[in-house]
Amino acid sequence: MADIMSFSPLWNEWHIKELIGKGTFGAVYKAEKTEYGNHYYSAIKHISIPPANVTKESLAADGIATDERSFSMYCDNLRDQIIKEINVCYTLRGNTNIVSYEDHCIIPKKDGTGYDVFIRMELLTGLTSYMVKNPLKEKDVIRLGTELCDALSVLEKNRMIHRDIKPANIFVNSNGVFKLGDFGESKVLSNSTMGMTIRGTYNYMSPEISRGESANITADIYSLGLVLYRLLNGNRAPFLPVNNQPVSSAASENANVKRLKGEPLLPPAYCSNPALSDVILKACAYRKEDRWQSPAQMKQALEAVLYGKNVQSVQYQPQGTMTNQAPPPVYPSRPQGTMTNQAPPMYPSQPQMPAPAYPQSKKSKKGLIIGISIAAAVLIAVVIIIIAVSSDNSNSSNSNSNSNLVGTWKCVPESGYTLSNYAETMILYPDGSGQYYMKKYSYSSYELYTSFTWSSSGDSLYITCNGENVTMTVSNGKIYNPNQSASHYEKASSSTSVPS
Repeated sequence: MADIMSFSPLWNEWHIKELIGKGTFGAVYKAEKTEYGNHYYSAIKHISIPPANVTKESLAADGIATDERSFSMYCDNLRDQIIKEINVCYTLRGNTNIVSYEDHCIIPKKDGTGYDVFIRMELLTGLTSYMVKNPLKEKDVIRLGTELCDALSVLEKNRMIHRDIKPANIFVNSNGVFKLGDFGESKVLSNSTMGMTIRGTYNYMSPEISRGESANITADIYSLGLVLYRLLNGNRAPFLPVNNQPVSSAASENANVKRLKGEPLLPPAYCSNPALSDVILKACAYRKEDRWQSPAQMKQALEAVLYGKNVQSVQYQPQGTMTNQAPPPVYPSRPQGTMTNQAPPMYPSQPQMPAPAYPQSKKSKKGLIIGISIAAAVLIAVVIIIIAVSSDNSNSSNSNSNSNLVGTWKCVPESGYTLSNYAETMILYPDGSGQYYMKKYSYSSYELYTSFTWSSSGDSLYITCNGENVTMTVSNGKIYNPNQSASHYEKASSSTSVPS
């Protein structure tokens, strides 16, 4: 509070009253304005550039800013990106289900390079805090879903996607209206830094975004589906036990790995309406082509469940199954409310000539039956052998994949970059644990920076560090961290001893 109070009153009239919440890249405060005996309240977000957890040394280690000039350019670039995000909030203001932007100001730091950014917004209650006094019933969860679908429809019309839908970014006003907030200021800061300590959360992320692929509005539909899933699953993610027992970081990581690999989700444990479960599971489909293709579609399905109308149109085909039947349409083929007496057009098929019948002797029929039986037995035996061999190869492949990753991996700069003052080493142990070491070039030995757990599947390496997850890519004997574009890891040896 001491820092922020030096700026109060902001805009010469808004006085900081109390801290509402604090995150990695900033804090939100309750502010008050008094005029002619009337009291007005707003929320003010404070963002520091550079963030408090980012130092010149860490930026130099990642090759981002190696001197005062490049550090100043880094800060100016962040400022410009945040201004773009503020412009997004300005464009979206006035929509019922989106947190309303009201004003902003950017103040250069007096004691050095950087800026203090203040964004004033409507004062709301966070969803998690709201649920403490107002537990959500099933119909409330449906209403939350429909209202956030309205918010997503606004984004869709403006050719935007949010990419970070989660309970922490959902708010409620005094009338119980749900609103979507945080349109990118924190993500700008997160994307501008690299290294093991800064991660995005994967708990609500769609599979395609976790793989770094292109995404559309269906990625937000997926994340919203996961929010609704957890609200009806005892606030537990898919694949976690639904009870009051604490969940370990390893169990949480394993659940995320299963989800991001596309394992089918079970219905939410506390959802009493199978049709609602179908809607949510379709939103959470692994392939984006299998999800609701627009927020309007998902809203229509949720409303159909709420009012008991046309629930057949939201039937969900479970992941991993196949059917020859076409899925029922979500929308009618012609506008609702119209009628027609015309029968659908019929297209005559070509007449088929009956196959000529040739008399067969009893002996030839018996031989045919024996031949078919032998062929079927041989085919079944071949299939069993193929499955067994495939399984052995798969198990062997996974085992080899894990064993190949065990060892010491050193950070190597990409072409045109340097590691500046630091050398970095990552050790992957056979038991799924790992350690990350850093050494300043003036030091005599490496020093432990952080510990983590890891697992792998195919070409993905999953690391959990301080409760946060990151998915790295293994390709051609190298490991690529999506948060470190200036460098990658190469295997130095199969040794797991501490580097000297």
